[in-house]
Amino acid sequence: MKMRLGMIGCWQLLGGLLLGNFVAAARTGETVPPPAETPVEIVVSGRSSTLKNITIRKVGQTIPETFSGKRVKNAEGFTWYVSRHYALKTNHSEERARHYLTLLELAFPHYVELFGRELPDLERKRMAIIYAKDKKSLEAALKSDGISWNFNGGGITYEDYNAAYQFPSGGLQYHLRYILLHECAHLYQLCLAERFSHLPGWWVEGVADTLANHVWDESAKRLTVNVVDKPTINNFYDDALRRFQREPFTPSAVNPKDAKSKTLGGRDVGFLLVTYFTTDVERSLKYRIWRDELLRLKLHGSYHERSHSLLDELFGSWAKLDEDFTRWARARRSSFHYVEWGWEQDGDKLMSYGFPNKGTHAQTDLLHPPGAKPVHDPLLMDYPRQAEVPALVGLVRRGTDEPSIGCVLGFRINPGTGQAGLGLGVEERASWRVLVDGNKRLILDGTDLGAGKQETPLPESLRKAIAANGHQVGLTIKIGKEAIEVSLRAGKPGEMSEVKTQVPVTKQQRDRLLAKPLTLLSRGGLHFITPFIDVPIHPEPDLSVSAPPNRWRNPGDRQLYAVYRSAWRLGDRAPASLIAQREKMLAAATASAEQQGQALAAFSASLPQLLADIRKCGAAEEAVTDALSSLTARAP
Repeated sequence: MKMRLGMIGCWQLLGGLLLGNFVAAARTGETVPPPAETPVEIVVSGRSSTLKNITIRKVGQTIPETFSGKRVKNAEGFTWYVSRHYALKTNHSEERARHYLTLLELAFPHYVELFGRELPDLERKRMAIIYAKDKKSLEAALKSDGISWNFNGGGITYEDYNAAYQFPSGGLQYHLRYILLHECAHLYQLCLAERFSHLPGWWVEGVADTLANHVWDESAKRLTVNVVDKPTINNFYDDALRRFQREPFTPSAVNPKDAKSKTLGGRDVGFLLVTYFTTDVERSLKYRIWRDELLRLKLHGSYHERSHSLLDELFGSWAKLDEDFTRWARARRSSFHYVEWGWEQDGDKLMSYGFPNKGTHAQTDLLHPPGAKPVHDPLLMDYPRQAEVPALVGLVRRGTDEPSIGCVLGFRINPGTGQAGLGLGVEERASWRVLVDGNKRLILDGTDLGAGKQETPLPESLRKAIAANGHQVGLTIKIGKEAIEVSLRAGKPGEMSEVKTQVPVTKQQRDRLLAKPLTLLSRGGLHFITPFIDVPIHPEPDLSVSAPPNRWRNPGDRQLYAVYRSAWRLGDRAPASLIAQREKMLAAATASAEQQGQALAAFSASLPQLLADIRKCGAAEEAVTDALSSLTARAP
């Protein structure tokens, strides 16, 4: 969420409070280390950042120097903490403060990538975040800064203050991280461009939502951002695709020519549009030109006409853009549909609190029917996943005569408590449930499909194996031609204990099991579920090895953008050598790391000739100067 507050009103509200603030800060005797003395060491590898080391200092009531100037002050019960790029004022515990600052430092390189440039004055200034433990104390913190505003959302970022204010508006830890990452995308924009209104609202919210769509891996201390297809809410990808199926929308419906024209709104729409623009190499280059031009022009509140004409120019026509978007959106599928509270995600594991509000089980649907042929789509489950199916699960394969799917169930937080497992043949809340009931029994419940319910007690050997191996079990379900066959395993490879059972199915029941989605189910405890359902992925890169923070891990991405933008600026005067270089680098952008490196080396070797060709190409002087500047600019 974003909010504007007029500059005159800000100074009137704040003026009487500044002196007292300086006195309070001076009394503490505490010092704030400069940013260089709070270093952070992370490995950025594509869209993932992994923590190696971080310095965070608790500075009490001494107000750090921030992009907010003197507008953010102390509040009763709040303490300041600083990291390399951020200053956090909070009444949360120190442990929680350090966790949030760690997340933000892991996200920082991706904010730079998101906006295409780094903030000025980072050697002196930090970004200011106020994170209260509840709404009441946030209102007090706002009041201490001279702001009186009542809102129900979890976060708000104020223009003219360059500060992000947040509180926990719910109990899901994923959502609390999401709010933090989302609002700090707004904060970065304000510190960079001073206003939200230089670009359309769908972009302002869309880029914040796409970056905040993340996966956190607690054990690895790894944050992956710009994730398109993940299970936890808010799931704007699933929401937007469902909306598109109901009422197809196009980019032109979201981008009016003027401020008075009616426009299609919604966070889901903005998310899908940004995803469309940023998940294809050439589309992303055109999109970045559009973004950078509007940020450069700073058409405060009057961007509509230039935005509209520029998109039309870059993409050939609005008709072409709408047609391509429609074709792309029709081909997309989400993997997850959130049905019943409440689910978290840790790496590729889902965790359920297991206390549904309405149905019998907490439920997240897995939208990959067992009978469907697996198709590779780089946007499906596009976060670091376990490539090898563990021995606990065994063979999983969809789209065969007798497909099989599986999962690893974890009961380590509440050993032996509650039910967790999979449902097949899902239609809303109805499914054929295959559940492990603590360490007691295996349940096959086909009641919803007109079958019976079968319970198999777990033998003592299996129960001991579950307890000895971290309270984990592997569940495998095979849809045979005449029966559902279920295997339950526990223990280490070579020492596993196993129980098998099966129940007959009719042709009608089997057809439904093959054609309908799966679902993850949990009740009565905190359960981890890691599904394995034969969704093809390329081998995961080594995330301990540095790679540029773009989706394609392309080391030549910055140079490719410079070449592409220069060709656009020069228009029909662009020299043939520049066009040829553009095509070579485009082709290499999604190729192997070796080919990407070769293309970058070829660009470096050809740069002197490119610059010479541009100088004599006959384009307008302004365009030539801009092209030369783009090609010789240093990385941000």
